[in-house]
Formats: sequence, structure tokens, C-alpha cells
Amino acid sequence: MKTTKSGTVFNLINGLILVLFCMLIILPFMHIISVSISDKDAIAEMSVGILPKGFNFGAYREIITEKVFLRSLVNTIFLTVIVTLLGILVDIMAAYSFSRKFFGKKVITYLFIFTMYFTGGLIPLYLVVTRYLHMFNTYFALFLPGLVNVWYIIIVRTQIEAIPDSLTEAAKIDGAKDYHVLFSIIIPAISSTIAAIGMFIALAAWNQWFNVMIFTDKKELWTLQYYLRCVVFDKTVSQSGQAARATAVVAGFQTLTAENFQMAAIVLVALPIIAIYPFMQKYFVSGILTGSVKE
Repeated sequence: MKTTKSGTVFNLINGLILVLFCMLIILPFMHIISVSISDKDAIAEMSVGILPKGFNFGAYREIITEKVFLRSLVNTIFLTVIVTLLGILVDIMAAYSFSRKFFGKKVITYLFIFTMYFTGGLIPLYLVVTRYLHMFNTYFALFLPGLVNVWYIIIVRTQIEAIPDSLTEAAKIDGAKDYHVLFSIIIPAISSTIAAIGMFIALAAWNQWFNVMIFTDKKELWTLQYYLRCVVFDKTVSQSGQAARATAVVAGFQTLTAENFQMAAIVLVALPIIAIYPFMQKYFVSGILTGSVKE
């Protein structure tokens, strides 16, 4: 197929814009990595660009051996798995219920949608979680308040309603119960959408830090993002507080700066989710196509 002159110009401009966006993402991340492993003199002179000056992996060694970091990593992985599994299960079951006909469906639907636009506020939420549910300093306070996502329920419900009724009715004629229909027919049919939603839920759970700040006061319940917040803003990198000055002393010389710790912490916190994303991208794209193509 012959490309016109205007088409060539469009492709060129489009390619340049995409390259620009890629560089806006890649270059800052390269700078972060470079600062995390550069020598303290180069950092002090602010001469580190996208390439490191010197190699000093001491910040990574200090962080990955830190008890607070390791505990935060375990907490984050645990919460991400729990929130993703329970969130998907709750949203799918709620969506399946809303796709069926029952008394008061319209009223309950409006009540669910109402919560998408209006909330009780932070103080009422804090009082409910801490005073009435007694979940302060517990793992429940970190994932239960945001477990239900009405937007995901609406998306899954739309996908379920697109499945022919004859398919589910045939299963019920054969004696299948609702939970058989849900887990044996509905879920396999919308697996791409579920995978895409699961990725968003997992990403939100991995980046959680606000609930840790307001519902806990124990370092044992920290997540990686809250640990990162403390490193960046409070310059706290040690549970004992001896490294709170954000420097490490080796053989009597200060070899690391606060910037080393801060950038190394950013890399370590972001690296797992960046490594997993390429394997989940195909489900994300498939989920979008499933929701955008009408048969």
C-alpha cells in the first residue's frame, strides 16, 4: 500500500511524539538509578545526570538488610495478594447479583453508585474503623475500607449482561446452581476483563500508604510505599534510628548521602511491580478490547 505524503508526515510526527513521551518516562528513571549508585562527591556537586558517576551500591545493601524494609516488603506482598483476590471475588459476586433481576434492584444500584460520588469523609471513616470496628493497628484496617470498588462492579456487570441468557439458562436447566453458573460459565467468559481489573486492584494495593498513616502507629504494619515516604520525607532508613541521619559510615568515612538512600528506596519499591507488568500487559489489552468490541 502506497503511503501519501501527508500520511508520511503524520507518521513521522506521531513517532516523534511517542519517542518524546518515552524519554519523559525513561530519562527520570535513569537519573534515579544513577543517583542511587553514584559517589557522594558527585551527588554533592549535583553533577549526576542519566549516567552514574562512580559505583557505590552501599545504599541498596543497607536497605535490603534493614528489618523495617523487609517487613514492609512482606506486608505489601501479603496485602496485595489478599486485596486482589478478595477484591476480585467481591466485585464479581456483586456484579453477578446486579446482572440478575430481584426486588429493589434499582434502589440498591443507585445507592452503590451514590458512593462513587459522595463519601462520609475522612473523620467518620476513621471513627468507624477505629472506635466502632476496633481495627486500629490491624491488617483489616489496611484493606477492608477500600475492598469494594463500585466502578469495577459496573464494568463486570456490563460484561456479564453481554453473555447470552440462553447459555446460563441451559446450565440451570441441567441443574446448575447460581454459584456453578458464576464460576463455571461467567468467570471463564470474562476472564480477560477480570485480569485487567485484577491488575488495577493489585497496583492500587501495592501503592497503598494512606491507610497505614491514619490507621496504624506500628512499624510492623508499614507497607513499602509508607516506608518510601519516610525515607524521602523523614530521611529515616533505620528502625533503631541510628541511620536516621541518612548516611552510612564505613571505616570512619561517610560514603553515602541521603539522596543515595532515597533513590535506592524508590528503585527497590518500584522494581517488583515494573517487573510483573510486562507479563500482565496482554491481559490488560485483551480486557480493553473485550469491553470495546460489540458482537
